[in-house]
Amino acid sequence: MNILHITRRFYPGIGGVETYIKDISEELIKQDINCSVLTINYDIFNKKKKFKAYENLNGIDIFRIRSFGSYKKPIPLKIPFRILKWADVIHIHDVRFLFESVCFLKIFFKYRIVISTHGFILHTNDLKLIKLLMIPLYYKPMLKLFSDKILCDSPQDYKYFFNIGLKKNSILIENGLNLKKFLNVNKKIIPGKLLYFGRVDKNKGLDLLFRTLAKVQFKDWFLDIIGDGFNDYVSELKIMIETLNISHQIRWHGFVSNEELLKNLKEAHICFFPSRYEGFGFTLVEAMASKNVCIANDIEALRNIISKSKTAYIVNFNDSEKCSQLVDSVLSEGFYLFEEIGRKARENSKRFSWSAKIFEIINLYKNILS
Repeated sequence: MNILHITRRFYPGIGGVETYIKDISEELIKQDINCSVLTINYDIFNKKKKFKAYENLNGIDIFRIRSFGSYKKPIPLKIPFRILKWADVIHIHDVRFLFESVCFLKIFFKYRIVISTHGFILHTNDLKLIKLLMIPLYYKPMLKLFSDKILCDSPQDYKYFFNIGLKKNSILIENGLNLKKFLNVNKKIIPGKLLYFGRVDKNKGLDLLFRTLAKVQFKDWFLDIIGDGFNDYVSELKIMIETLNISHQIRWHGFVSNEELLKNLKEAHICFFPSRYEGFGFTLVEAMASKNVCIANDIEALRNIISKSKTAYIVNFNDSEKCSQLVDSVLSEGFYLFEEIGRKARENSKRFSWSAKIFEIINLYKNILS
């Protein structure tokens, strides 16, 4: 079986979806299934940064093609017919890249199409009205006509596609993660060390976190930010923390190595997840697997991960007063409580392990091919 994953952004880019595609490909290869990834040849955060046209990563063939136009919907300069023809199943992870080309060429190449939702196009409020019009008028008929299965990776996505009339096309298989390195983290907390890791973008809610921290009474905190985003938005956030007079307590690291990330997770007192919207919540699961005490925004995707297990704190980050009180309360707790919450969080995270999820994905591929 030949599986081609299509996405705007992949290795060496770092993020939840990028990690998911890498993990699923490696797990499929272990089951003797061939996997390739087709993506663009530049960093969406810095178009001048180009990547090799071809690379092999742990058995995954990565093909990168040139494109032009907005990073939000890059247009390929050349359609890679040979790569598309090779595939038995094309698994699209972002409908903003090659979606239409893959749909129409299906008539000639006879492959099957799986669409992973990953929050679909609603993960930010940018152009929200246009998106809400495009889904019923454009994406719904296209998905109904060309997709063999819509793989919803969270209950909220499944509910959304159910409600717009695509129940028959949809299946719920929550994301899997390769958690081994996180499950091996042995905590050694540095008091007051706060951690955010992930992409820096408007929907990630760092501005909400900064407003909260500006009101925290516990003075000996410092926040490490691991991850990066567009320069303009990062600059905007840096101006904000200057205004709030907390810039001296915040350290920006950009993207770091796996070893450095694990070290930060080992030392973190609290991990924060203030996102306004998430398709799933990869980093929350990784932090929980690392036995961290987490404070997450009260949104559906993060609630679904935490569920009723009480393995993390849920709070409305729009209420900075209430949120800051929670942070002060957690920082004043004894470490014995952190050990108990961390242990339960780690156990809860294991339900997202690839060990079971990968066979659900393989069965999905087999079913649409048969």
